Amino acid sequence: MNSEQITVFLQEHWNWVTLIIGAVLLIGAIMNWNWLCDPTGKPDSHRYGRGSRRVIFFLLGIVLIVTSIMSWVL
Repeated sequence: MNSEQITVFLQEHWNWVTLIIGAVLLIGAIMNWNWLCDPTGKPDSHRYGRGSRRVIFFLLGIVLIVTSIMSWVL
């Protein structure tokens, strides 16, 4: 697949993509996955700890899921 095909796919199915990404972020924050929540070695790791990152990703997952559902309803 080239970038043009990927772009067309994402434009046609953006609500599914946001739902899946939101679900992964939500589950990752709840399950405390290391690849998502571990601040070690990341830029600005001194600003946000593991707990703060979990809250941020949890809220982002909720926002993405709600946005996806609202696109189907409206």
